[in-house]
Amino acid sequence: TKVIEANEGENLFHILVRNGIKLNNFCGGSRICGQCKVILNEELDISDDEKYFLTDKEIKNNVRLACFVEIDRDLEVKVLSEEQKAKILTKENNLLSIESHPRIKTSTVDIRRPTLNDQRDYVKRIKEAVGGEIEIPLELLSNLPEVLEENDYKVNITIRKNEIISIKKAASKQYNYGIALDIGTTTIAAYLYDLDEGKEVDVYSCLNPQRTFGADVITRITYSISNSQGLYQLHSALINKINEIVEEFCVKNSIDKSDIHEIVAVGNPTMIHFLLNVSSKNIAISPYVPTFTSKIEVKAKEIGININKEGYVITLPLISSYVGADTVAAVLANKIDQSQELCLLVDIGTNGEMVLGNKDNLIASSAAAGPAFEGAGITFGLNGAEGAIDHVDFSKRPFYTTIGNKKAKGICGSGIVDIISELLKYGIVDITGRFLSKEEVKNVPVDIAERITLYKDEPAFLIENGIYVTQKDIRQIQLAKSAILAGINIMIKEMGIDVNEIKKVFLAGGFGNYILPASAITIGLLPKELQGKILQVGNSAGVGAIMALLSDKELERAIHLQSKISYIELSTHEDFQNEFVKGMYF
Repeated sequence: TKVIEANEGENLFHILVRNGIKLNNFCGGSRICGQCKVILNEELDISDDEKYFLTDKEIKNNVRLACFVEIDRDLEVKVLSEEQKAKILTKENNLLSIESHPRIKTSTVDIRRPTLNDQRDYVKRIKEAVGGEIEIPLELLSNLPEVLEENDYKVNITIRKNEIISIKKAASKQYNYGIALDIGTTTIAAYLYDLDEGKEVDVYSCLNPQRTFGADVITRITYSISNSQGLYQLHSALINKINEIVEEFCVKNSIDKSDIHEIVAVGNPTMIHFLLNVSSKNIAISPYVPTFTSKIEVKAKEIGININKEGYVITLPLISSYVGADTVAAVLANKIDQSQELCLLVDIGTNGEMVLGNKDNLIASSAAAGPAFEGAGITFGLNGAEGAIDHVDFSKRPFYTTIGNKKAKGICGSGIVDIISELLKYGIVDITGRFLSKEEVKNVPVDIAERITLYKDEPAFLIENGIYVTQKDIRQIQLAKSAILAGINIMIKEMGIDVNEIKKVFLAGGFGNYILPASAITIGLLPKELQGKILQVGNSAGVGAIMALLSDKELERAIHLQSKISYIELSTHEDFQNEFVKGMYF
């Protein structure tokens, strides 16, 4: 039990979030997702808008949505938030075949002892031992004589580029670790690597703790603007989770934090701004200009990450406000910039990032797909958590599967794409996205046809356990998929090619890995001409981060990619509206 003081008229959702209470939600308190359920100790007035999201039984039991509750009295509140076990993509489908060019080397060094005949300072002795000009941070200088004396002038020295970042007791085994970090809007994947051997040591994945502040980047940016401590809260939530990951790696693998010398992080521009505690306000406001796009390299301690005190965090460069370091990393991983053939990279999440081209020409764009493909904004939507319906096939019985083979709780992105594909194939939904009535449907198995029904006076299809796909859900997917398809078609036009000239399509990210390509083609998420050319490449962003962690040459290649990729702003493109409207049809 926690006692929280609130002012009269304050919104319950924002009070709970501000006080660190985890609430299920997709919309950041915007009253559009229906997820932030709480139980109150007394009955309050309820609007029709709120009733839409709740069952009669829930309303009877004083279940309310926190975002609709304005405080006008003392209340007892029970939060109905469960920690979801999510299916998070960490294993890459790409095979890493890179030559290691590490930035960090650890070696055992004998330091010449001082004498009356040799009174050179300790820094000069260190430089003599390691060879060449080298920088030593003030913190290492502060107790340098003591460290050398205590270790009989034989130490392990770790050098990053031209800077000594660690001087420790000489050990039989030299430890040199790094972490590749893929910070998604919904999930985080972390990879611990032995930098000397170039080998994976461990992998960790989790949900992004910023979900409490909203499912998509715009909602989170809005929160960071409208709350005085908003940016710091978003930054702190992320940093605290990264420190938890570091702690987990260290405990599980019996390593010391001081032996983790570098982190390479990728993510969309908003996530990278939040990571570095930099304002992302203007990403959301026309003309959509980020604070920075260059590669950033900072000491981890400057942003509160607990690894080696002189260790670094590197973020790969960004392309624009909505095409980020994760896309650069995915291009890097799939070697699109080195390909003779024309390739299309598509990474679909709350935002859809796309890159088209080859070694001669690369163009990128982003489409505001919204969070529907991740289950948000769908009536019974879930992210990729246990119990989420992930695949649907009307020719089978039962006709759906769930993540973890658990009882169905809702439907995730791959499941909603599958079921719409099936509804189209069986003639239950027409090309405009309209649900047909039972009387209009022909030649459909009886047990499927009888599921055509209404949900709260809206045409719907009953899947199971009170889980429906509604007309509203169909429209949400139409809006999302038409934005992606419009972006692809405009890029094809801008490059002056025919769609058939594209030889490979890389579907990246969690959604891209779990979706059935045939379903994506059926609903018109991708052009039908790309059938048979689709490769599901897993967490390419994570692979690219690993490549940049292990090889300085790959990091330089990522930096070069920023200037090589041209960005197309879809919102102002003269063809976007026409392509978007055409893309609404199935």
